[in-house]
Amino acid sequence: MKFITLFGSSAFFGVMLSIGTGLVPFFYLAGPDAFEAWFADYFVFFLIGVLSTSLPAFIGSTLLMRRSAKGSLERKLWRNTLLGLISVYAITSAIHLPLNISFWSFALTDEQIITNLGWWTLAHIPRILGAAFAGYQAFKAVSLTKEQLA
Repeated sequence: MKFITLFGSSAFFGVMLSIGTGLVPFFYLAGPDAFEAWFADYFVFFLIGVLSTSLPAFIGSTLLMRRSAKGSLERKLWRNTLLGLISVYAITSAIHLPLNISFWSFALTDEQIITNLGWWTLAHIPRILGAAFAGYQAFKAVSLTKEQLA
């Protein structure tokens, strides 16, 4: 379970980083019309990567936190992993999902698309950081020595 959680949280960071460093520049360079068409047709496929990495990390960190001793360093690290993931989910729910729905609506002007994309991009930075934090905390939890686990 530990390595599945570590792999999931680290891979989730990779997904967030790829979206931020690969797709965001494309979105700006493509122009509003091309971006809107691409987003409507293909962005849903990123859900596969997001869900296949973040769900094992979320489930694993929850279970591992509950299994570890109260007050232990291990429990703190798994809790931190979970908090990093929850922070990404919260930002996604509050900011990205409404913006994604607006992009899929095909009702935005070019100026609105560019403005919304700016907010989307700005809010994506803390998602990258939250996913990185989760992966790092999972790595620290898996790296604990037997002495630290006692």
